[in-house]
Amino acid sequence: MRRTPLFFPCLSLLLLALSAPPPGARAEIVDHRAVDGVATLPQGVMDAIGTQRWLFTHASVGSNMVDGLDDLRALDPLRYRLATSWVGFDSGQQRAADPPATTLPGTVYECPRGNPGWAQKLAIFDNSVRLGGWREPKVEVVMDKLCYIDEDADAGDYLATMAALRASYPHTYIVYATMPLTDGTGSDNVQRNVYNRAVRAACASGAAILFDIADMEAHDPSGVEHTFSSGGAVYQRLYAGYTDDGGHLNTLGRQRVARGWYAVAAVLTREPVFADGFEAGGAGFWTLP
Repeated sequence: MRRTPLFFPCLSLLLLALSAPPPGARAEIVDHRAVDGVATLPQGVMDAIGTQRWLFTHASVGSNMVDGLDDLRALDPLRYRLATSWVGFDSGQQRAADPPATTLPGTVYECPRGNPGWAQKLAIFDNSVRLGGWREPKVEVVMDKLCYIDEDADAGDYLATMAALRASYPHTYIVYATMPLTDGTGSDNVQRNVYNRAVRAACASGAAILFDIADMEAHDPSGVEHTFSSGGAVYQRLYAGYTDDGGHLNTLGRQRVARGWYAVAAVLTREPVFADGFEAGGAGFWTLP
């Protein structure tokens, strides 16, 4: 997992959007290097992942990722224990529908809220956590993902939204995510890369947990990074083997990113609420690349 901040010209401004990390907090940038390590995680870690409850708000690429989780579970339900459960979208209140009376361990509650624009997506996520009650004790982990059509999104606004939720709900894990890429070489993919670099840099310095979806998309199964050049700089692009239309994930791509999701979930098993004997230095301690 990468822990070195990437350069961003307005980094000092963006870091103001991240609240001061709690004592002992650390950055966890889960990128392509963590994906292959999932296959060798101890079964105890996979079982601990099976106790987690998530909220995930998303659109079409997010649906691909959910399908990837379902694929893995169908292939080996004893190892890949996360099930998915659909949550409706309350368009009147602009948030995910209310949580069920009882939320089940090992469940990703996924709310397809569509593509109303990036600013509204952030508001929907905030409303879902604050007003809808999608936080501890209903779920331990919450995550929102922008889509590749949100290339003009403001990273500072995203970081501020996430930081405010972290400050308000310190017992809920707020997982950050990079913006998915396309396989194109145009200015829109440059914008996505700039956004992602800002998010990575701020997360690395702000002790946040980052699901680096874009980095996983840009590396093929052999670990080769797929890039393009523009204006004398090099940027990541979606590996063409992960998509059939240039942006959405095919079976190979969605399962690859779903394994990355398990890598993020594995990081969370180090936290006290999920640790169950896997504390640092203990007999069950493990590492990802």
